[in-house]
Amino acid sequence: MLNIKKTLLITIDFPPKKGGVANYLSNLSDNLPNDKIIVLANNYLETQSFDSKQKYKIIRADLYYKNFWPRWLKTFYIAKKIIKKEGIEQVIISHIIPMGYIAVLLNLPFHIIFHGYDILLAKQSTWKKMWLRKILNKSKHIIVNSNFTKELILQEDIKSEKITIVHPCTDILNRDLKSTETELIRQELELTDKKILISVGRIIPRKGFDKVIEALPKVTQKYPDLIYLIIGDGEYKNHLDQLAQKLKVRGNLIFLKDVSDSNLPCYYQLADIFIMPSRIENKTDVEGFGIVYLEANAFAKPVIAGDSGGIKDAVIDNQTGILVNPENVQGISNAILDLFDNPAKMNKLGEQGKKRVETEFLWPIQISKLKNIL
Repeated sequence: MLNIKKTLLITIDFPPKKGGVANYLSNLSDNLPNDKIIVLANNYLETQSFDSKQKYKIIRADLYYKNFWPRWLKTFYIAKKIIKKEGIEQVIISHIIPMGYIAVLLNLPFHIIFHGYDILLAKQSTWKKMWLRKILNKSKHIIVNSNFTKELILQEDIKSEKITIVHPCTDILNRDLKSTETELIRQELELTDKKILISVGRIIPRKGFDKVIEALPKVTQKYPDLIYLIIGDGEYKNHLDQLAQKLKVRGNLIFLKDVSDSNLPCYYQLADIFIMPSRIENKTDVEGFGIVYLEANAFAKPVIAGDSGGIKDAVIDNQTGILVNPENVQGISNAILDLFDNPAKMNKLGEQGKKRVETEFLWPIQISKLKNIL
């Protein structure tokens, strides 16, 4: 039986804040023994509803306190009190800058979780890169979400045996799929007998939704009844709206802003193809893995994904989906047409994706790696 040491996770990204990092850290915490993990997380609106449903202890605080400089110093004092009161034996941090400063000062064994963009950000200045190497060397172990992120760490002269890949997993199949709700959505959005593309995520440039819209004129020449659903919200939405109008495909596009997590399975069920050709933006904004690809595969949907960042860990080209150059609109339109023109291929990729999710991307499998580290 594993003797897991009592652990404090310090993070600025945690539910009810939305996003892949928050969900990843929440799932890691949820799959550890309840009496061995305490989470120190940033304070958000409506945290009480989420926190009250968890079996482990969550302590909320303003981790970027405005009246302190440096702002992270307040977090150090909060963490120090928790460590003394709760008998904490080790620390996990997410976001190496600035949480790494805190981990070093706490003078306890600590582990670092990386997601991809965080290490790229830390490499952008001489000062941060100097501290990146110091903190990496002082850490006991490093946990990453993909081979892409692991390679970024290896570039800093860190030994491979100090790094463990713990892939994100999805629990979406555990949510109730309401067939009546799915049919109501189909009727409400007038999707009967339509070809349906779907994207799920924050509406930001990195996700590549603009390139999908640019690919639609060619696709809709052959499949004029195609509907592209974008589930999410963000400031980039106005740009996408204007782009679709300019390309005369606005009638093929539906934005859905307020879709709850509980209803998301209905939309995956409705879709024919999931698409998100993510790219690297500004040298640092990158898809470190892409849990949404697994969510779509879980419903036996083939995926079209950008060949960038850590996506190759989530999508196997021509086995669970199609990887495309995220900047190549022609390649994106060809991938969409290839699947719609070949229903047998579409079904095969979807079924193979579902089987992979059900056998490889299960929290008990991935969490066992983390338990051995802790």
